[in-house]
Amino acid sequence: MIKRAIIITLILNSIILIGVPAGHGYGIMAMFEFISIPSLFKNGIDFQKEYPFESSLILTALVSLIGKIILIVCLFSKRILEKKLWVYIGLFLMIIPFLIIVYGAWNYDTFLFAITLGSGIPFLMYFGRVIYLINKSKSLVKQVN
Repeated sequence: MIKRAIIITLILNSIILIGVPAGHGYGIMAMFEFISIPSLFKNGIDFQKEYPFESSLILTALVSLIGKIILIVCLFSKRILEKKLWVYIGLFLMIIPFLIIVYGAWNYDTFLFAITLGSGIPFLMYFGRVIYLINKSKSLVKQVN
């Protein structure tokens, strides 16, 4: 049950819509994560003062990708409850970039904010479900002992 919720959380995080104001378009989080690796090798960590929202998208997507990789590695563990600290770290590394992107969109434009937050609501719901399932199963283990 926990593994299924983690997989759905990973998928829902990957399809969050992100508006790019300078390009006047939208992309999904998975696209920015895919672009972030070669871009960081080519340009390094580079912040442009003219467009701080767009230049931070690559770095936040990379942090989200690291969180996803941690959760995917945890999925291959037979006893995922023993790795709950790593699950929390992976979830944390996925929620913080989402919040940064939503905050940046809010500062830039209300329509971009609405699109980004609206597409992220299912992710937030499953984020809470994973935390609930981990805490619920932890309390069941204590009751049995």
